[in-house]
Amino acid sequence: MNNQTPTALFLSRLAPSGRRPLRSQLNTVLKLFKWKGEVEALPFHTLNYAQIEYVKRHKLDEGKSPRTVNLVLFALKAIVKTGFLMGVVDDVQWRQVQAVKRLPINPSSRGKALSSSSVGQLITICYLDKRYIGKRDCCILALFLSTGLRRFELANLTVSDIHLDKRTLTVKSGKGKKPRKQPIPTWALTYIDNWLRVRTHQPGDLFNPIWNNVIKHDRGLSSAALYQIVKARTLAATGITISPHDLRRTFITELLNQKVDLSTASKLAGHANVTTTQIYDKRDESVMREAIDQLNYQLNGQLDGGQHD
Repeated sequence: MNNQTPTALFLSRLAPSGRRPLRSQLNTVLKLFKWKGEVEALPFHTLNYAQIEYVKRHKLDEGKSPRTVNLVLFALKAIVKTGFLMGVVDDVQWRQVQAVKRLPINPSSRGKALSSSSVGQLITICYLDKRYIGKRDCCILALFLSTGLRRFELANLTVSDIHLDKRTLTVKSGKGKKPRKQPIPTWALTYIDNWLRVRTHQPGDLFNPIWNNVIKHDRGLSSAALYQIVKARTLAATGITISPHDLRRTFITELLNQKVDLSTASKLAGHANVTTTQIYDKRDESVMREAIDQLNYQLNGQLDGGQHD
């Protein structure tokens, strides 16, 4: 007999990258209700509409962002739904909890996207570093910017995942545990090849620590290490702090700037739906102006619009 709680079952079905932030948020709810014990063992599935609204208001009073509040709401509603499917939550409670509304989010309220010139400057300056660490970091930046991979996806890449002859890489540990083939643009191949020439094709993690110009093939770089590398390289090249997720935003924004349709951009980003992709769009109002200026009904002078004010 399965004695898992709805919370434990819900968390167990998530990829590690998704489980960590949700578990962290559930810990804050645990403290709010003064519960004791491990997150997985606690009765989050018993929370009702009023209690979840209370959590929502409390988070807002703490000054938490709409994204953070929505993450908490998602976890709590999903756990109640899991309890309903397990037969330990009744229909009335489940329907009431699903009525708790998410907070609206301004798509432009968070994150940055680099301009094309800043990307060129970043890659060029890193390329000029001829040390092994320079070749590695240049490859890291090129892959982030050319594929839009998430940080944990890049950290989990192995040498065997790279197929330069086919211009693709295999993402085996994507969000939601869904593997996918990711195309690589031609311009990025040089930087990948430069790194593989010094790293060699020895099996193992694609990116490794380097100590005293010695590559440590027996271990890979962590997600935290990738964050620090991107932060340091972008600060040195552009004077501003950029995160790996900002490079992902840059990738998506540049696809849209180059008139790639939203559906294709969504697939390239590994998103399950286009709504998520839209949140990453960092184009400004000039794009809307350019679009509206292309609106032309081909009236061919049939109507005299007169002078505009």
